[in-house]
Amino acid sequence: MANPVGRGQSSSQVSSWFPSTNTFTPSDALSTILPHGLKLRQTIRNTGVVSIPAGVTFVYAIVAGGGGSNAGGAGGIAWGWTLATSSCVVGAGGAGGGGGSYSRYGNIMAGGGGAGASSGGNPGGAGGASASGATNYWGIPGGTVGASGVKGGSGSGAGGSTSTAGVAGSAGGDGISGGGGASNSAAGSQTNTGGAGGNGLAGGGGNRATTTTGTWTGGNGGNGFNITIGTISLGGIGSTGAATNGSGGGGAGIAGNGNPGVGVNAGAGGLGGGGGGAGSGTGNGGAGIILLFY
Repeated sequence: MANPVGRGQSSSQVSSWFPSTNTFTPSDALSTILPHGLKLRQTIRNTGVVSIPAGVTFVYAIVAGGGGSNAGGAGGIAWGWTLATSSCVVGAGGAGGGGGSYSRYGNIMAGGGGAGASSGGNPGGAGGASASGATNYWGIPGGTVGASGVKGGSGSGAGGSTSTAGVAGSAGGDGISGGGGASNSAAGSQTNTGGAGGNGLAGGGGNRATTTTGTWTGGNGGNGFNITIGTISLGGIGSTGAATNGSGGGGAGIAGNGNPGVGVNAGAGGLGGGGGGAGSGTGNGGAGIILLFY
C-alpha cells in the first residue's frame, strides 16, 4: 500500500509543522474545521430556543463570539462535538466603543473580541488596538501587544502596538481571531496611515489615522475565512482624506466580509465575529454566529 499511515500520524494532513519557529501553516482550512460527511443544518444568529429533531443527541458546532468595536479584535472561535441542546447564546457585536459578547452552544464557547485598548474576552477573544488577546478554547495563550511599530504577537489574536510618528500604525496580530490595528495620530505634514487589522478565521478592525496637515488613510480590516462557502472573506478598506480623518475598515467574519470605512465613519465588522474599525464615528463589531452540523 502506498504512503501508509504510520503510528502516531493523522489520517489526513491538516497542517505543516515547523518546530524551529513553533508556527503552523494550514494546508486545508476546510479539513481542519468542517466535520467530514455532515451537513450544515442550522445557522443561528439570535439567542433563544433551538429546534433539534428528535433522535439527534450529538451535534457538531462552530461558534463565533461578537467582534469588538473601535479597532476591535475579532470574536473568539471554537468548534467541536457537544450534546444537542434546545437553547443557545449568540453574542452581539460591540457598539459605541464596547467589546463583543460571548457565544455558546452546549459546551462550545467563544468569547467576544475586545474594543480598542481592551483585551479580548475569554475564551479566545482577540484584543482591540494596543491590547492582548485571551487564551482560546483549546488553551493556546492569546498573543501579546507588539513593541512600538511592530505587529502584534501571533496566537489567538493580539492588538497592535502604539504607532510611531511618520510610519503606519502597527497591524493587529494574526491568529484564529485577528487583533485590532493601532492608530497613527502623530502631528506634522507627513502622510499618516492607521494600522491594519490582524488576519484569521475572523479579522480584526483597522484603525484610524489623524494629523494636522497631511493625508490621512485608515487601516484595512483583517481578512477572515468564510466557513460556510469555503472562501476567503475580505476585510473592509480604510478611507482616505486630505486633512480629514481616515477611518479604518471592519474586519471580516466567518460568514461575511468586513465593511469599508466611508469618510470619517469606520467600517463595521463582518458577520461571524469581525472586529469593527475606528474613526470619528465608531465602527461596530460583527455579530456572533453559531453553525450546527449533524
